[in-house]
Amino acid sequence: MKMKKYRAVGAALVMSIVFSGAALAARHHYQVIGEGYGHDRDQAYEAASYYANRACYLGWGESTQEETILVEELQPASGYWYVKLSLGCFSDD
Repeated sequence: MKMKKYRAVGAALVMSIVFSGAALAARHHYQVIGEGYGHDRDQAYEAASYYANRACYLGWGESTQEETILVEELQPASGYWYVKLSLGCFSDD
């Protein structure tokens, strides 16, 4: 009787350890925005990508490397290029 009790408690403990990580882990997907200016289109894109990756990293996330360019235009008043992009991120609990 006593041995069955220990087995039952042991089995319950092992199952709770095995399944607790899977039950509590959750992956959250979200988007961050990066904006950048530059003398040419590539420089503005690199700046926007840098700021988006930085925002993802500072939010304890990892980049999915999926970027969507939202705005890409030459600013007539300044002569600089402006790029605004969205970057996919995810974080695990």
